[in-house]
Amino acid sequence: MLDYHRRNLATGTYQKNADGSLTTFKGAVVGLPQGETLIPTYWYGQERDIPTAVRFALRSGINFPAYKTPDEALAREQTIHKIMESDIANFQKTKR
Repeated sequence: MLDYHRRNLATGTYQKNADGSLTTFKGAVVGLPQGETLIPTYWYGQERDIPTAVRFALRSGINFPAYKTPDEALAREQTIHKIMESDIANFQKTKR
């Protein structure tokens, strides 16, 4: 997840929001054969529907971690989200 987010930040493939914030990752927890998996729904600068996001995730070659339950996946997302917010704040400081 963090590599995906950081790649979007580094390549400028992020969404600039009206309030000045940046979005590098939007996601969903989906049940895949390996378990409950947090995948991006934001691909190539656009938000995608779940079936399309799953196809992109599977084709990407990225090993998105799987969890036993949706709650475990969501808890991990909350932890990762804090790191992403910090990355974005640091990125915006250097762009001023």
